[in-house]
Amino acid sequence: MQLKLFSGKVSKSLRVGMRKRPSKSMTSNTHSTISGWDLWSDGADGEKEMALLFLDIRNFTPLVEGHLAHNVIHIIKKLFTSFQAIIQAHHGRIIETTGDGFYAAFGFDRHVKDAANDAVRSGVAILRSLELRNETSFESGNKIEVGIGIHAGKVATGSINLGEENHTVVMGYPVNIASRIQAATKELNNNFLVSSTVFQLLNSPPSNKECVHVNLKGVKNAFPLHLIGKRYYDDCLI
Repeated sequence: MQLKLFSGKVSKSLRVGMRKRPSKSMTSNTHSTISGWDLWSDGADGEKEMALLFLDIRNFTPLVEGHLAHNVIHIIKKLFTSFQAIIQAHHGRIIETTGDGFYAAFGFDRHVKDAANDAVRSGVAILRSLELRNETSFESGNKIEVGIGIHAGKVATGSINLGEENHTVVMGYPVNIASRIQAATKELNNNFLVSSTVFQLLNSPPSNKECVHVNLKGVKNAFPLHLIGKRYYDDCLI
């Protein structure tokens, strides 16, 4: 399920684009235009060190099963709108959304150290806002959980015109690592994990936080992660 909450409507645009057949004139013009085109370098804005934040709703399936679809959409939209405001306030930008999560990038116009601090502050603010919302808006058995993972590194940035919209793209190995870190929140039963790369960039790193080495999917060596969050309310929901 893809929620169209923000400006980047990737999945819809791709489907529309795939159904359209180019005209003969368009095909001939395209062939003449792409002659000598470098697939790997043209169209990118360049490489930049950034911080990447992945967020996923943990107990999304029980939420969907226990409520009407339009009520679920309403809840998720309110949550994501709140999370987006927090991320934007910390100089970040949501790049892509799914039905139960999103990823955001920090550092478009800031140094990676500032970006890492902004990303972690965003994560802290999101978890605090969710705690408050859980206390005031949901029954004790229906608390909404999220997992957050953050990594930093050199990525490629650019834009793609999909359909009638310009969509910002941030790609690279650090993005994959950030996604894997977020997934590890399940295994480690901690709702907020950051890589050692990010932890070392923090101006005021949290004290007495556990550091563990985890085998992330697709990563050859064990990866050091810092557990800076809390245990989930209910272990069965992770």
